[in-house]
Amino acid sequence: MKEFSRSLFPFGRNAIKPHPLFTAFRILLCVLGVLLAMPLLGFVAFAVGAPITASGLAYLAGALLLAAGLILAPWKRRLFPALALGGPLLVVLVAGTRLVLAGRAEASGLKMIVLPQGTGTRWVDTLVDEQDTLIFGEKILYSLGGVSSNEDQGISAALAAAYAGMRRAHPVFPSPVLSTYLGLEGPSSSDAVVIEPEAGGPPRVGVVFLHGWMGNVTLQCWQIARAAQAVGAVTVCPSTVWTGDWNQPSGKTIVQDDLDYLRRRGIQKLYLGGYSNGGFGVSQLAPGLVTDHELQGLFFISGISNGAALGALGLPILILQDSRDERVPAAVSRQAAAAIGPQATYVEIEGDHFLIMKRPDPVQAAIRAWLENH
Repeated sequence: MKEFSRSLFPFGRNAIKPHPLFTAFRILLCVLGVLLAMPLLGFVAFAVGAPITASGLAYLAGALLLAAGLILAPWKRRLFPALALGGPLLVVLVAGTRLVLAGRAEASGLKMIVLPQGTGTRWVDTLVDEQDTLIFGEKILYSLGGVSSNEDQGISAALAAAYAGMRRAHPVFPSPVLSTYLGLEGPSSSDAVVIEPEAGGPPRVGVVFLHGWMGNVTLQCWQIARAAQAVGAVTVCPSTVWTGDWNQPSGKTIVQDDLDYLRRRGIQKLYLGGYSNGGFGVSQLAPGLVTDHELQGLFFISGISNGAALGALGLPILILQDSRDERVPAAVSRQAAAAIGPQATYVEIEGDHFLIMKRPDPVQAAIRAWLENH
């Protein structure tokens, strides 16, 4: 029997070499693991000291497990399947949990709908916590030179504090960020964040707020909605392409759809505002929207133009401007306010272009007072 065994395995059982194709496949998996690990290590470097969420950490851990399993495939043949399968399973578990929890956000007064269809939240908009996408995105943009050192200073801490406050009212919420960067926002299908007032009964005032460059953000909408609560308004924040090109025909269609949505709800008093590129969009769109939608007022944050034409509308107009803006100098907003005339309320706040996130209290106070007065 021993002689027969030796004839089958002349170098011992452990000396059996795997098929060359099998070996090549494992080497290929190792290469894929290395390619996956390279950007992941970059995310880990960004995550060190950053206010990353629990779900973000879990996603990162799952991806790292998968990368480690693939890298070890040629050598740790028993450990490789556990890591390679365990990582994706962790990711799926976190995604499924977020999908379920985000479905309950509507009960807290915050929801996302797709207009003009009026359908519910896209599932992709629930997968990733907006805090992670915004903080990681800002850091990447800063490293590429898209954000100045002054703008970068303190932004992560400000965002973390703002999201902590928001979670007290809305523990899990959808975000249009992924849909925006996947190219899903357009006139035939656009995400709109809708935040209802805290007071009971149907709202009779509506606020539509247009985002700027970098796309729509649920947190930014919530910041504006906190001010609009003073007059019992429902706040709607539509989404267009990430560059915030509201003055294009597609942008105008999206704004009209959101105003029509509020009209169908029986809301007669409508206010239109915008931040940065959103403010420039309001500057161009408002003259054509006033007649159709009987707007009650306009407000601008760090972005306004076309002052003379806006003044001719005869509407109350609020202009919020940060004093140290490197993108839209305060002088531009001051000139617009002068061109508009007595209908304009000009408020200048110490800060940079990320005024809404870094200085939410004075921004909200100014909007609240203006809405209450008009």
